[in-house]
Amino acid sequence: FNRSLDGVLDELNSKNLADGGPIDEMEYSGDEADNNHLPGAKRRDDGSRKSRVEVLTMQVAFSSTGREWATVSNEGLHVYSLDDDMIFDPILLTEAVTPGAVQSNLRSGQYGTALVMSLHLNEFALIRQVIEDTPYGSIPHVVRSVGPEHLERLLQCVSKCMADSPHVEFYVQWCLELLQTHGMHMEKHRGSFMRAFRAMHKSVQTRHDELKSVSDNNRYTLDFMEDQTKLLLSAD
Repeated sequence: FNRSLDGVLDELNSKNLADGGPIDEMEYSGDEADNNHLPGAKRRDDGSRKSRVEVLTMQVAFSSTGREWATVSNEGLHVYSLDDDMIFDPILLTEAVTPGAVQSNLRSGQYGTALVMSLHLNEFALIRQVIEDTPYGSIPHVVRSVGPEHLERLLQCVSKCMADSPHVEFYVQWCLELLQTHGMHMEKHRGSFMRAFRAMHKSVQTRHDELKSVSDNNRYTLDFMEDQTKLLLSAD
């Protein structure tokens, strides 16, 4: 970042802050400047002034995780993050990463490559198609092909898909494989994955409650039918 801009400090010390900004950079008022010329004054105004370039900010936005924020100003786009170890993906986006290439990899059975490419494109409908077209037995192999830079996004997509999908066991298997394969990495960086963990827990808990209610109702219905059958047999 540009340290010559107004308000940019290497280390912010709250003890030196006032309503008008840092105390060290506050200019003396006209009365104080006049008092410096009085007899006995220890400080004198030599007329020197120091000013910094001010930046006009048009918009500020914060990420949902609270770990990044961005602003648009007359100096350009500024993105600030609490994460120092940003992971660089050398094949982030190229001309070969297209929805057509994703469909081609799906047809050829390369589900891991198709999933990574769809995560690069960050299109939810395409990611969901790849996830649901992946065979149940291939889920462990596909999960191992996903790098740490895509884990948080994949967890969010799986949680969102599970919320309205009838394939409960299929998505529970995805969650289980993700936790078993990448659990150690996510445990070390739990702050970055906390939002995804909450979304996954909410989806799993919601589907569990729905299935429990259906199972309980069916059990009571079966018990009633069994009792009625016994009564009919005893009457005969």
